[in-house]
Amino acid sequence: MAIKLGLEAIINESDYGELWILSDSRSSLQHLHNWTQVGDKTSISILHNLKLISKHHDVHFQWIPSHVDIFGNEQADRLAREGCSLLTTSSPAITYSEHQSKVNRQLSKEWKIPPSHHWYAAREPGSFLDLNCDRASKTAISRLASGHTKSLSFFEGRKTFKLCSKCKVQQASAEHILDCLGLSREDLYDSPLLVIDLLRVNNLMDLVSLRQTIRG
Repeated sequence: MAIKLGLEAIINESDYGELWILSDSRSSLQHLHNWTQVGDKTSISILHNLKLISKHHDVHFQWIPSHVDIFGNEQADRLAREGCSLLTTSSPAITYSEHQSKVNRQLSKEWKIPPSHHWYAAREPGSFLDLNCDRASKTAISRLASGHTKSLSFFEGRKTFKLCSKCKVQQASAEHILDCLGLSREDLYDSPLLVIDLLRVNNLMDLVSLRQTIRG
């Protein structure tokens, strides 16, 4: 989580050279090192931000020993815990009309801002055609978004799918493929290139990108 927050804090910054990430969590660094096995949303977010940052900066990871039992650090931790336990000054009460005015201003502000939810992005046809990738990758993302993947077929009027080659347990519907990779539909619109990378690494492109078949 600390690595995720740190990357989010500098994702829009550019006034620096190399990026060094120092962590005392050996397990976290090892988890990211085995990035082809990553499935949790926190790690997916970290990998996405690392991909963006590494386009312009060299990124290094370094494990450092924990500061446990070091007097100065232990004292700093104690003071931080004491500070968190202090009572904060309560804000003065506001009237109903003041609260209503604040709500109305916020609603007005939100109405003037275009919606960012992935559902609205999906309403624009051909939105994946502008991606900076090859045609096969664009087709794969489009098919995942529509649900019409290569593994989709119809038998006696019902949808059926081939077995997922990653988990080898469930049918490889578009929803299952995303879930099996630790992704969601939002990632198709927020991080399409990351989705493509994970499809290729896990050898799932063949389940997605060709035509459906109809039988029965």
